[in-house]
Amino acid sequence: AGSLKYIGSDTMNNLVALWTEGFKKFYPSVREGIEGKGSSSAPPALMEGTSTFGPMSRPWKAREIDSFKDHFGYVPTLIPTAIDMLTVYVHKDNPINGLSLQRVDAIFSKNRNGGMKKQVVTWGQLGLTGDWQDQPIRLYGRNSASGTYGYFKEHALFKGDLKSNVQEQPGSSSVVQAIANDRYGIGYSGYGYKTADVRALPLSSTKSGKRISPNAKNAYSGEYPLVHFLYL
Repeated sequence: AGSLKYIGSDTMNNLVALWTEGFKKFYPSVREGIEGKGSSSAPPALMEGTSTFGPMSRPWKAREIDSFKDHFGYVPTLIPTAIDMLTVYVHKDNPINGLSLQRVDAIFSKNRNGGMKKQVVTWGQLGLTGDWQDQPIRLYGRNSASGTYGYFKEHALFKGDLKSNVQEQPGSSSVVQAIANDRYGIGYSGYGYKTADVRALPLSSTKSGKRISPNAKNAYSGEYPLVHFLYL
């Protein structure tokens, strides 16, 4: 019968499950296992022989490629399988229209490499009024084993570091669920995990730039600022 084992990116869990479902139409007796431990878990699992495939939401790092080559004598093959949008989510009741990456940086990063002078800690600082104005912004994200975490730091935080009060969640869907349960929450996750209880914010690359909605058209065109490949 044989088995297929995937260890790696949690972002790709749903995609991998879809592939496996299709494969089992031809080979119904095959056994499958999917462990979304984060992209950093994929290279060692392949080298240890505990995984058949290594799904990753980022390219391999140079040291990972070197370790793989030292182990097997050849470099790994990376196959771009899909385009994903790293999405900034808020609660469905949140009236904010969108954000620039500079503001995203000021919300999430302690360095503010994007150039904002002050940290953003309340919704009023983003222009919200009424009962939103004085409410603190509560932050949700992933842990350092996640490729999503690394991509967010690199591209949304201008290579900065996340604030210490970001509440780390074990997976992509957990981030979205946490925001759905927190009226004043904001966080980042893959677009494929969007639900009716959250809003995916349009983003702009510059402070005065056009805010681009996360959708398939803007992903394929590359207009959306946080678009990237998912690899196998």
